Amino acid sequence: MPAAAATPETPAPPASEIALLLPLKSADFQAAAEALRLGFMTARERDGNKLSVTIRGTDASGEQILLEYEAAVRAGAKVVVGPLTRSGVSAIAASNRVSVPTLALNYPEAQPKMPAKLYGFGLSVELEARQVAVQAWDDGIRQMLVVSAASPLARRASQAFAEGFRTLGGRILDTLEFTPASDLLVLKQMVAKSDADGLFLAADVEQARLARPFMSNVLPTYATSLLHSGRAEPLANVDLNGIRFVEMPWLVQPDHPAVMSYARLDSLGPELQRFFALGIDAYRLAAEIMLNRGRINLDGVTGRLGLSTTGNQVEREALATQFRDGAAVPR
Repeated sequence: MPAAAATPETPAPPASEIALLLPLKSADFQAAAEALRLGFMTARERDGNKLSVTIRGTDASGEQILLEYEAAVRAGAKVVVGPLTRSGVSAIAASNRVSVPTLALNYPEAQPKMPAKLYGFGLSVELEARQVAVQAWDDGIRQMLVVSAASPLARRASQAFAEGFRTLGGRILDTLEFTPASDLLVLKQMVAKSDADGLFLAADVEQARLARPFMSNVLPTYATSLLHSGRAEPLANVDLNGIRFVEMPWLVQPDHPAVMSYARLDSLGPELQRFFALGIDAYRLAAEIMLNRGRINLDGVTGRLGLSTTGNQVEREALATQFRDGAAVPR
């Protein structure tokens, strides 16, 4: 009796070149993760190389993020993009398991030394604040007053600005905090008494609209993109006129060459547009890393992008912007 013919094994599917690791299963982060995924795949469709991408959804727990990260590496991913949350990036950074180039979409919470193949990239308010400190210094400001909302994010921005400005040689004369219950007339008096020649406002858009009428219209005032809603609200923003801040080209410069290259999903609100833009630039950076580029210099939709001197952080230079007639426009 003839031997049975061997059944050919089904070949394994080819490994994806890029694994995109996002908290698509987290109720808190699913909307942002989905917007980022859409931006990432929009950039892939436009890219002539059409690198293969596998989407790996997680919840927000460090344990599952690490499991999916290791699964992506075992499956042969050449570059991993993600995680998106600070806690997730912290888990990856501390795991001692970064074995392939990995583009994190945020920064670790405690800022430990990054593993050699882990790159930090994201929409950090701290990095924006330090960029604004340089702008204020370049504008000739030497003594700053910081006015901050009493929220964790605003405090992070104000602290980063103060550190950056002092590093340049500037002086922070005082830091004043306010809440919705504060007597803003007291804030007005304290600002008026200050010898500062510039002011940094750490606040989101609603907080800024509340406090700005009680602040000086004479002192050059600086901020981060926290105070920009991304919406066209000229009447609501009239009190913000003159404030200098930084913002991604995607939201304020429609004629920017990179911005014009990608179709906009108008169904996404302004906050989700930020993550859509982050996804576009994340794909472009991942493609550069895939091609083993020793230097990265991209004019992105989130800003101008390049590697830091240490090579472990993608530096994002956002666009210098100012409120004029209630609208955010490039300076």
